[in-house]
Amino acid sequence: MHPDICTWGTAAQRARYAQPALHGDEVWCQLFSEPAGGSDLAALRTRAERDGDGWVINGQKIWTSGAHYCDFGVLVARSDFDAPKHKGLTYFLLDMTTPGVEIRRIRQMSGSSHFNEVFFHDVRIADAQRSARSATAGRWR
Repeated sequence: MHPDICTWGTAAQRARYAQPALHGDEVWCQLFSEPAGGSDLAALRTRAERDGDGWVINGQKIWTSGAHYCDFGVLVARSDFDAPKHKGLTYFLLDMTTPGVEIRRIRQMSGSSHFNEVFFHDVRIADAQRSARSATAGRWR
């Protein structure tokens, strides 16, 4: 579990996710880095578009450690395409078994494959899975 859930998650999110993660019953990954921008969040291209009472996610993440065995991920995606680069980002809690999530392991020269590419093809996320932490007004709130 990402520590930000304890700080920025809603009461319902903390109640649902904190105990299983702290006990090791559920494993989490970070879905931040992208092929074109690395770990620079300002360069995010993964799109989160509002659709009714939820969101539709399309895009790709790369170098995600352990995604192939994680139950959940924390995902940052661009939700306001008119905002300056460091604004308009939204933070989601994603069940890694959600339809449209595709995980491809990256094989290193050594034969190991701890890292992954993660693709999002019309992935639907309920608004309740959106964190209160989002980049608006130039800062995380």
